[in-house]
Amino acid sequence: MAKITVIGSMVMDNVAKMDKFPQAGETVLGATLEFFPGGKGANQCVSVARLGGEVEMVGMLGKDGNGDVFRQIFKEEGIKADNVFSCDKPTAVAQIQINAEGQNRICVIPCANFEFGVEELNKVDELIKNTELVILQLELRLDITKEIIRRAHRYGVKVLLNPAPAVKLEKEILGMLDYITPNETELSILTGLPTETDEEVIAAAKELLSYGTKTIIATLGSRGALIATKDSVEIVSGYKVKAVDTVAAGDSFNGAFAVALTEGKTLKEAVQFANAMGALTVTKKGAIPSLHTRAQVEEFIGRIPNQKIKES
Repeated sequence: MAKITVIGSMVMDNVAKMDKFPQAGETVLGATLEFFPGGKGANQCVSVARLGGEVEMVGMLGKDGNGDVFRQIFKEEGIKADNVFSCDKPTAVAQIQINAEGQNRICVIPCANFEFGVEELNKVDELIKNTELVILQLELRLDITKEIIRRAHRYGVKVLLNPAPAVKLEKEILGMLDYITPNETELSILTGLPTETDEEVIAAAKELLSYGTKTIIATLGSRGALIATKDSVEIVSGYKVKAVDTVAAGDSFNGAFAVALTEGKTLKEAVQFANAMGALTVTKKGAIPSLHTRAQVEEFIGRIPNQKIKES
C-alpha cells in the first residue's frame, strides 16, 4: 500500500484566451485555445510523485481520449492507478476563459468524477485502512467525500482535506480532520467569519480548531501560510516570484505538505517546503505541466534566504 492515497478529481482544462469576456448574447473571437490535464486530485497526486512521495490515485475517468491522457500520465509518473475506475460518462472537463487582464471565468463539468460512488468506495476500503495519509478535495460528490472522511477517521488513518471548491461543512466532519488547508476565501466560507487581515485569519482558524480539527494550514498566497494548532499559531512567510499562472499552486502546496509530513518533518518544515513548491508552480503555465520535481524545489530553497516565522 502507498503511504499517501489521493482520492479525487481528474479534469481536462480547456483554456481559452481572449481580449474581453463575451456579454450575454455576444460572440467574441478568442486568441488561443490550450488543453491542460488537471483537476485537484490529479494535480496533488502528481505533485506528490514528482517530489518523491509514495502515492496512489483513486477516482473515475471516462472511456475517452481525455481519460487515456490521464492514464498515460500516471504511468509516466510512476503512480499506482489500479483503482482509477472507468465509466460511460465523459472524463471531467473545465471550460476556462482568460481575458487580457488575466482575470478568469471557470466552469467545471464533473461528468465522470461524480460517478465515483459507494460501489467504488467499497472496493478501496482496504486501501484506505492501510494507507498512512488520505488526501481529499471537494470535487467528488460531497456525500462520498464525507463518507471517506468518516471511514478514515474510524480506521485511525490521517486525513488531509483541501476544502475546494469550498462549501459549508458540518462540525462533525470538520472535527474528524487531521489537517485542513483552506485559502482565505475558503476559510471564511467554512467559519462564516471575515478573513481580510492576518488577525481575522487567525480568529477564523481558532474557530475551526474549536470544532475539533487538529491542524489548520491556511494558505495566504504570496504571504505564505498560517499554521494553527491548539498549542500555537504562526505564519510562515512565502517566496516572492514572478507569477505566470496561478493554476495548481494550491494543489502543489498540498502535495508537498503531504510528502513532508510522511517524511517526518515538523509542521513548520512541511509548510516551508510546501511554500517553495507552490511558489515555483506559479512560474509556469498549466496545471500538471507546472508541477516541479524534488531537485528543482531543493535547488530553489537553497538559493532563497530562510523564511521568517511570525508567532501569535
